[in-house]
Amino acid sequence: MKHVIIGITGSIAAYKACDLITLYRKNGLEVTCIMTEEARHFITPLTLETLTGNKVAEDMFALPENRSPQHIALAEKTDLVVIYPASANVIGKLAHGLCDDLLTCVIFATHAPVLIAPAMNANMFTHAVVQQNIAALKKIGYIFIGPIKGRLASGRHGIGHVAEVPDLWRASQRVLS
Repeated sequence: MKHVIIGITGSIAAYKACDLITLYRKNGLEVTCIMTEEARHFITPLTLETLTGNKVAEDMFALPENRSPQHIALAEKTDLVVIYPASANVIGKLAHGLCDDLLTCVIFATHAPVLIAPAMNANMFTHAVVQQNIAALKKIGYIFIGPIKGRLASGRHGIGHVAEVPDLWRASQRVLS
């Protein structure tokens, strides 16, 4: 069985990860979620654990059951990492080699492909620094899906709406095959 890690960051679009989890599980994938501290403001571990059947990974320093470092154990067992939704913050951390939470440590420790689905305000997404960070990550092989134009949390319409679940599913299938 293929294993996917879904990294959930601080974005109002975090709730959409539930639909992605459901689709992955329906198609026979094992799913583990890693939440950033900011993600907890938008969705709960209980919801994600109920949908995945696995404990949510959140704390870099929590003692794992098998006593191996949690970020290494997760990195080695996964076939794909999907960041859905990806905030400007986590994109920036990855682009600059910052490894200060469980999600970024797992990403830097894995050899699995990484799909990133940005979600943020249009002004943030189009900002030159964010665009440079995305370009840097693409250059080293990270795969970006979206964002798309749509209704944003501000009520405005524009680029920055997280990619839709079927688009992530199709991209995941391509990467996993």
